[in-house]
Amino acid sequence: MSARLVPVRRHTDPAARVLVLHGGQQHGTDPTTWRQLSVLRSRVLASALARAGGPHRVDVVLLRYAVRGWNDGAPLRDARWALGRLREEDPALPTGLLGYSMGGRTALRLAEEVETVVTAAAWVDRADLPLLRPPRGGRVLMLHGARDEVTSPEGTLAAAERLRRLGADVRVRTDLDDTHGLVRHAPTWHRLASDHLVGALTGSTRERHP
Repeated sequence: MSARLVPVRRHTDPAARVLVLHGGQQHGTDPTTWRQLSVLRSRVLASALARAGGPHRVDVVLLRYAVRGWNDGAPLRDARWALGRLREEDPALPTGLLGYSMGGRTALRLAEEVETVVTAAAWVDRADLPLLRPPRGGRVLMLHGARDEVTSPEGTLAAAERLRRLGADVRVRTDLDDTHGLVRHAPTWHRLASDHLVGALTGSTRERHP
């Protein structure tokens, strides 16, 4: 199976676009399917963003990786392919990344190729920290549940500190009582992610701080 771009919302005259990157596991060559929880959770995030970004003509596209595992960077290759395909459509369109879990790791590694990044329950490997670079627009939002036992809020904080040292404007929320699925406070996570991406990419909204 090969990687696949799945449109969640498209416009005839988009003002910006967001590529959504789902989670996975450290190792695994099984094909990615829609039944996997990390893919389903990312689709919910993408749908919420599509609703919020619709009035502002924000395209939302979900990347489905070829296989489930990180496998020494397989999602990075898939995501670079996806960004290349999107640039072929319109190389000047402002682009953001929304990454959940392993998708957050992927988004952080590719941040310098886009205007802005949002991560949700990101898997941050300490070996990646020296490789991180800020996005072109300088703005990052990192979300993590305080009760996450799958990926570490401390990893998100470490990545945020690394990006701040490099001059990025990084906002972090790790205080909500939620687990890795980000279900208990889903409306808040969705609002924060959508407000940031729409605002950073189009300037059409002012981010609302809780």
